[in-house]
Amino acid sequence: MAKEQRIQDIPSFKKAQSDAKDLVALKNAMPVLRGLIKLIGIDVDQFDNAFKDTERIKESIEEITTLPDRFNDHLVAHGWIIYEGMNLNVAKTALEKADSGDVEGAEAHLVEYYNPETVQHKLRRMKDIEEFRPRMTLAQKALTDYREGRYHACVPVLLALMDGMVNELYLKANGKKKGLSAEGVNLEAWNSVSDHSNGLGRLVPLMMKGRNKTTTQQIDIPYRHGIMHGMDLGYDNKIVAAKTWAALFSLRDWAIKVEKGTFEQPSAEKPLNIADLVHQIQKNQEDQQLLQKWKPRDIKPGRDIPVSGKPENYEEGSPEKLLAEFLGYWQDRNYGFMAKRALASICSKDSANPRDLNLAYSKRVLKVFEFEAVRDQAAAITVIATKLTYEEYGHEVEKPFEFRLINLDSKGEIQVRGQPECCWFILNWGWL
Repeated sequence: MAKEQRIQDIPSFKKAQSDAKDLVALKNAMPVLRGLIKLIGIDVDQFDNAFKDTERIKESIEEITTLPDRFNDHLVAHGWIIYEGMNLNVAKTALEKADSGDVEGAEAHLVEYYNPETVQHKLRRMKDIEEFRPRMTLAQKALTDYREGRYHACVPVLLALMDGMVNELYLKANGKKKGLSAEGVNLEAWNSVSDHSNGLGRLVPLMMKGRNKTTTQQIDIPYRHGIMHGMDLGYDNKIVAAKTWAALFSLRDWAIKVEKGTFEQPSAEKPLNIADLVHQIQKNQEDQQLLQKWKPRDIKPGRDIPVSGKPENYEEGSPEKLLAEFLGYWQDRNYGFMAKRALASICSKDSANPRDLNLAYSKRVLKVFEFEAVRDQAAAITVIATKLTYEEYGHEVEKPFEFRLINLDSKGEIQVRGQPECCWFILNWGWL
């Protein structure tokens, strides 16, 4: 697979940086383009408003895409790396402390982050990995030991679970078994933050460092060989335990990619032949015609559509029907079908994981929903304002919430509403 020297050079980060630069370049070209835009009947003020924050967006993307390398450069020698599921604000604060020379403060901040509640939440997400599910019972016992301060019991169990999980997954990825401690084990994955030569590629050798002398001195790195072979006797402390949990969670990204078969760089897309090109041009023309005909609907709940009701009370293929289905499944606590109507993330083309819907919605029992407004913001985007009444921890809550829906085809591409074989999906279900 192609190996980038820095995490900021992985394809997804490079694209984000490139898009931000293009946005700034377009903003800088606006004085020249403004007259042309007016001629074709587009509101120039809307463009000016859209470009108002481009510099801030570019700076934010620059900060986010360089954060992993900066974090690892400061802290990997102390047993920490950044990974996709880590809280970026926590990572940023720790980096600021380390950058100012306060490595001890940075480590204390990270240890505080890995409290039992955070560990419990991240451990639930490990259920997404098939090879980890049989290991979950022992992992929960390790969490109990962690919560009770029995670090001497927690750490060896986690190291063993990591070794076993990697062993099984390495067989899937490379056709042979190799545990975390095996010589030459390679846990790099294409387009990944943690599974990178500057991430796990530096952390794993540190943890697997040879420890051939018995010592009772307190250590602060989870040295696998020293702990499992009874050489490092001073591992019974919270910082070693927290770093071991962090190492386990950083392996999740690699494990998911191995199970999905996406850990290697995909082959280049096949170039279009003449027939494909003609079909694509024709499709683009049809899409353009639909886009020109499109206009936002004038829909008012209570006048044009029911304020509340079953999905069959709404127009087939409409965002209102999709949202009514989603909320109906919530009332029935059917998180599997809720997940089919929701996207995994704003940038994803995949449906959400039922476990994530369960975590987000199971503590709330939906009693009533009402549609208050429907706004078609674009040809493939509709926002529906709702009033939700649900029970949470024994109390009734009434909350306004705007659901944002997007229209996608079977390939996950955005399409103008009205196209065949398309479906609406909820983008911001996790913000409730």
